[in-house]
Amino acid sequence: MQPMQILVLGPEGSGRSALEETLTRLGYVVMAAEARRERTPPASGDIVIADLRGDEADWRELADGLAADARPMMIISERPRRIVRALSGRPAGTMLMTGAESDAGYRVALSVCQALRRSALARAAERPHNGMAAKVAAL
Repeated sequence: MQPMQILVLGPEGSGRSALEETLTRLGYVVMAAEARRERTPPASGDIVIADLRGDEADWRELADGLAADARPMMIISERPRRIVRALSGRPAGTMLMTGAESDAGYRVALSVCQALRRSALARAAERPHNGMAAKVAAL
C-alpha cells in the first residue's frame, strides 16, 4: 500500500514547515501550497490540511472550493475563525486541530481522515454513474 498523500495549504513559514516535517516523519507524502485567491484547491493529495495559523493567508476565495472538495480535511487553527464554521459541515468530513498535538494525536486524526477517504472511494466504486461519486473516484 502506498503512503497517504497529504496536501498542506497555508502560508509559508515556520508553522507550516514544522507541520510538513511532522507529517513526513510519520510516513506521509506531503505536498504544500500557498493559500491563494483561487476558487479551488490543488487536486493533489488524498487529504487536505488547511493550516489557518497566522493571518498571512486570505482564505475567502478558497473557502467555497474547500467546502465543495470531496477529500477529507483537517483544519489547524489556534483560535476561532469564520472559515472554520463555514467548512465544518463538509460532506467529506472536517476535523479541527489546534496545531499543538503530539505525533500520536496527528496519527489518530489522520487515521480517521484516511478511513473517511476509503469509505468515500468505496461508495464511489458502487455508484460510478453518479457525477459526484465519479469525481471522488477520480481524486
